[in-house]
Amino acid sequence: MCDTALLQFEDITSYYNSPRKEMLPYVPTGASRILDVGCGTGMFALACREATGCECWGVELVPKVAEQARPRLEQVFAGDANHILPTLPNEHFDMISFTDVLEHIAWPEETLRLAKPLLRPGGVVVASLPNIVYWDAIRTMAFKNDFPYSDSGIFDRTHLRFFTRKSIPRLFDCAGYAVLTLDGINPSHSPKLRLLNLLTFNRFADFRWLQYAVVARPTST
Repeated sequence: MCDTALLQFEDITSYYNSPRKEMLPYVPTGASRILDVGCGTGMFALACREATGCECWGVELVPKVAEQARPRLEQVFAGDANHILPTLPNEHFDMISFTDVLEHIAWPEETLRLAKPLLRPGGVVVASLPNIVYWDAIRTMAFKNDFPYSDSGIFDRTHLRFFTRKSIPRLFDCAGYAVLTLDGINPSHSPKLRLLNLLTFNRFADFRWLQYAVVARPTST
């Protein structure tokens, strides 16, 4: 049977509307101009501006969502990031953000490479990536033998790539970046997971995190 939620996907405005305030600690304090790739309606970039006073540009794949971001940002470009990034000015941004974006791209290494020339000297990429070994996802796959596609979260039906704590640095290394920060964010509070880690000397610590926050700097241009 067809999943009717798939037909309604573009009507789910909350998908594009999160300010992602848990990512604000990773925004460089001195950033004066940022580019938010996959900016949605512009709420994260707006939160960055409120926190740092920076100028904010955005790239958004879905045109009608990009239109909602235009009143909030200085510049918004609608379309495929891999086509748009090469048209933007070099050494223009202190930070380029990819908040839950890279997993939606077939070849995220190429997107990261295209972003490198746009960074000013000392500039960084800030990203968040979902953790496929998050506790709730592992329980669903291991004990229910299921991979239930959904409109958002770990099982988001638009995910093309999947990541863990170990694989994330490989992605950035392949694209020519050094990872400066790799932190788990949005933890599970499951008592069963806490007990499991207690009994196994924290063997499954990575299962705790829904996502990882990444700060990375280019190793070359």
